[in-house]
Amino acid sequence: MLRLTLLTTVSALALAVAISPALAQKKGGNAVVGTSSAPPLTDAQASTAEASRNISLHWIETLFARDENANVIPDLATKADISADGKTYVFTLRQGVKFHNGQEMTSEDVIASLERYGKVGGSAQIIKPITKMTATSKYVVTVELSQPVPGFLDQLSSPRAPAGIMPKSEAGKERGKVDHIGTGPYQFVEYVPDSHVQVKRFEGYTPNNKYQKRDGFGGKKTAYFDTVRFRHIPEGGARAAALEAGEIHAVDALPPPAAKRLKDNKSIKIIEAMPWAFQTLIVNASFGPTKDQKVRQAIQAIIDAEEIMAIAGEGLYRLTHGWQHPGTAYFAGDIGKSEYNVKDMAKAKRLLAEAGYKGEEIVILTDSTIANHQSTGVVAAEQLKKAGLNIKLNTVDWPTAFQLRAKPEGWSLWTLGFGIEPYEG
Repeated sequence: MLRLTLLTTVSALALAVAISPALAQKKGGNAVVGTSSAPPLTDAQASTAEASRNISLHWIETLFARDENANVIPDLATKADISADGKTYVFTLRQGVKFHNGQEMTSEDVIASLERYGKVGGSAQIIKPITKMTATSKYVVTVELSQPVPGFLDQLSSPRAPAGIMPKSEAGKERGKVDHIGTGPYQFVEYVPDSHVQVKRFEGYTPNNKYQKRDGFGGKKTAYFDTVRFRHIPEGGARAAALEAGEIHAVDALPPPAAKRLKDNKSIKIIEAMPWAFQTLIVNASFGPTKDQKVRQAIQAIIDAEEIMAIAGEGLYRLTHGWQHPGTAYFAGDIGKSEYNVKDMAKAKRLLAEAGYKGEEIVILTDSTIANHQSTGVVAAEQLKKAGLNIKLNTVDWPTAFQLRAKPEGWSLWTLGFGIEPYEG
């Protein structure tokens, strides 16, 4: 994987909230949030897309969640007792938690949900070590693993593709076929493609009273609004204009120029998210010229990460060679630094000659929906063309790109911003 690092919000670089009575901490009102893209899938378990989880985590919850510092905290579970050999987990569930259909959550729902996740989950591999799940009682689930997995709770708590808990009656359904029934503070109302997703407050929500307030993806959650509409506005300038005009109350991301322009607007609060995500070029090692390791190494030697990020990050970025944020527990120091951003054309040409590269087409897959994805693809394409590579840039919308990259053929490089993964250890 070639790593170009963008430590800000993936699709724009700043969050913004309008300061108005509509957003006061009193129950009532209808909030509208401008989002940079539509969710490619609203089946929370099955989608790894940021645009999906930003919305679905309002109606679905997990056994364990992440706090504001990405630490694991209990959510629908109260605790997990782990055996000395690390192969048995006993989960005790919160009692009295209601699904949106009025049914109480029990151990049978948890088991059925995790079984479904193993079939359709965006991170389904986390279920593979499980050999047996038992409803020890109505509120206790015992999970047995084939071998110790030190990061098992980290994986279950990840918001990447949430291992959300749903009623047993829904858990038998195929990918993308579920009714959106969870235990979260909001209920799913509708999804109108290319327009919006609407949710409403769940009056029967059972908050986690172990906590005093919201903490990251967990804690004590309070649904202040009657409804929230997530309105899809792909163009950053249009999101900023809608915020200024009062058509929306918040945006998930703003381009840096727009954020700077609005910084002195006393009715709008700008929140800089730093660090946030990694902007990457993912290499397909099973198709076309990039099957050859020397071709992949040549591409890595050519890439000018500074030039790419100056444009894709619109001036707000930091170059990092590793796959973790510097200063975090998993950051690996200088490992890989010698191969990052070397811009060594002579090395690249030598590697291409050794690989026997004869001008075969290399396809860069990118999308027009998320600005820095497209910028990364366009700039990388020009860099690789100058080195003599035969580059085809395939630009589609985000949902289409997400589907195409799942195929083992048809693409060589894919531009993507990783937001959650660097926190996975």
